[in-house]
Amino acid sequence: MAEYYLCRTARARHPYYIESVGINIWSIEELCYYMRENVYLLDETILNVKLCDWLGQELGLEKLRRVMMRALESQGGAEEFVMPIFQECGYLTGPELSWFHEKLMQVQIEPRDVRKKMKADYLVKYGLYVSALEEYDKILKRRSPGRLGIQFYAAVCENMAAAYARMFRFEEAADCLWASYSALKSRKVYEKYLRILPLFLPERKYQERLEEIRADRDLAAAMKEDTAAILQEAQQSDFAKEWAQEETPQRLERLKREYIACTKN
Repeated sequence: MAEYYLCRTARARHPYYIESVGINIWSIEELCYYMRENVYLLDETILNVKLCDWLGQELGLEKLRRVMMRALESQGGAEEFVMPIFQECGYLTGPELSWFHEKLMQVQIEPRDVRKKMKADYLVKYGLYVSALEEYDKILKRRSPGRLGIQFYAAVCENMAAAYARMFRFEEAADCLWASYSALKSRKVYEKYLRILPLFLPERKYQERLEEIRADRDLAAAMKEDTAAILQEAQQSDFAKEWAQEETPQRLERLKREYIACTKN
């Protein structure tokens, strides 16, 4: 069931643009909703002077602006900046506010790479694949064996593969899946790897790779059939029909807009 919230405060004449995810915020309630749903994205990209000024100038919340500015100047934790926003409009009930505060505090004491991974996962959710991949890559480059465990880094590689796949970069996605599988030997990841191989390898190379990894031929055939079925379903979807009907210049312009949205920091 969808959630609806009654906006009790003024709506801004000019929105606050959250660059990290490319969305506009028009009211303090929308801001609270964004913060509640995206706790791992509450960093310097939104907790800054620009947001303070927007709340003061666009929503007339000058007292709140001063409170938030003091939080910034004192370099306190995120909760000192964020909690007054929720308290200003009563967006959450008492128990909900306590839960959110606890969640916020929990996030701040998590290892940096755990926070980075969750941030990247949220960016994937918003379709910002390039930004997400940058975050995943930073985690892998500075990884310390034994600090977070093999399972954590295998999960990073698996999620990285998903981001690459959504950009249709199947070879890079396969490399990430194989890195994840090599670390943890997860059957689920192995099946994903077998499914993605036919998407970029010609038949001869595909067969050579199966031989190289000593793949179970029956499993590989089943995964290949799954891939073919998914592709056929995609070709018959309403999106595919609209894509086919769209004029080439329009299609290129739309792809350009989507690429800019995904690469914007």
